[in-house]
Amino acid sequence: MRHHPFGLRGRLRAARAAGSSVLVLALLVAVTALPAGATVFANSGAITIPAGAPGTTFGPASPYPSAISVSGLTGTVVDVNVTLTGISHTFTGDIDVLLVGPFGQDVVLLADVGNTTITNVTLTFDDAASGSVPAPIVSGTYKPTNGGAFGGGPPAPAGPYGSALSVFNGTNPNGTWNLFVYDDGGGDTGSISGGWSLDITTNGPTISSFNPTSGGPGTSVVITGTNFTGATSVTFGGALASFTVNSATQITATVPSNAVTGPIAVTTPNGTATSSSNFTVIPAPTVTSFNPTSGKVGTSVVITGTTFTGATSVKFNGTSASFTVNSPTQITATVPPGASTGPVSVTTPSGTGTSSSNFVVQHARSVSLSVGKKASGNVSVADGFSACGSAVPVKIQHFDKDKGKWKTVSSVLTKANGSFKAGGVEDVGKYRALAKRITLPSGDKCLKDLSPVAKK
Repeated sequence: MRHHPFGLRGRLRAARAAGSSVLVLALLVAVTALPAGATVFANSGAITIPAGAPGTTFGPASPYPSAISVSGLTGTVVDVNVTLTGISHTFTGDIDVLLVGPFGQDVVLLADVGNTTITNVTLTFDDAASGSVPAPIVSGTYKPTNGGAFGGGPPAPAGPYGSALSVFNGTNPNGTWNLFVYDDGGGDTGSISGGWSLDITTNGPTISSFNPTSGGPGTSVVITGTNFTGATSVTFGGALASFTVNSATQITATVPSNAVTGPIAVTTPNGTATSSSNFTVIPAPTVTSFNPTSGKVGTSVVITGTTFTGATSVKFNGTSASFTVNSPTQITATVPPGASTGPVSVTTPSGTGTSSSNFVVQHARSVSLSVGKKASGNVSVADGFSACGSAVPVKIQHFDKDKGKWKTVSSVLTKANGSFKAGGVEDVGKYRALAKRITLPSGDKCLKDLSPVAKK
């Protein structure tokens, strides 16, 4: 404990009044940017120095200690800064401040500096500062400064004490940090009106944001944070994702197929960082039904399912169709030229949903016929599906006027180009060609069609 001669106190108080204007001009607060990965924890409760009645005592402040609980940090400490906000005191040399970490490491931040009055001064303690706390004390950023000794007693630990904040480096930051403030001389009082704060930087990863904030499996997500170097895993709602570490502050990851809505986590050898908000997984679409279940090119088909919003394509057995998204559960699509029998699929940014049953494409045909010594003509398909024009059984029919009905007089298969020639047209009268309805191995249906009536 340090004692002050009464005569010296009187001379100093007189000097304070004369120099008050100089002190006011000197109270400038230094503003420094937080280092990457720094997290600030604060206790804004006022600290009264000392706890007893003004002018009658010295001793511990109230509260003694003032505590800050730190949690959620990964890795170990690489830097700690401390700020005391709104310090006022009638004799600065009385103020002693000791910081004790969760695992017992400690450092004297301030002790026995200056012998003047201060009002609303803010001090930041940083090992990287250019100098110590000056006398008289003015707001700024300084190294821890011990001008004498920490005079406080229990529950503060006994010395010796650390002289630099680096004493906390390499320790686990999580737990209770205690600030012991002590007045080691009688007759003067003060306070730290704005409380105090810890600015802690660790080597553990942190996640500050990610973009986009939602998407389906396969979506590329850029994760921003700190200390990503050496990352060993990235998860979406607990599901492991593939990823690339772009830099110490950025990772690009792909939403895995089994992801569920939940936080993103990045793990490095120094710990695991978890996002404070969830990534929303938008499920891939599903196709539950369609109506009608068969039709020609140009047929309008209503597709029913889920998660259709934002659909980028609809396909009939792999052939792209024009479509309209009516709602999250319904799409109207048009059977496209070149389509063949097969499943219907809907694709959105979240993936592709495919029907369990096939849409059957019916290919409309036309049959031409001319008659002379033989009947000849061609079977053609309106939508260009040539498989329905080749090897098609064609019947040549003659109209029996006496019986009033058509009679088949010959049959033939079309060639690869759809053409045919057949006999059996000796009689004068009306003739027609009938193409048979067939179903191909692919499931496509070739529609039956009649030629215009030809006369001989």
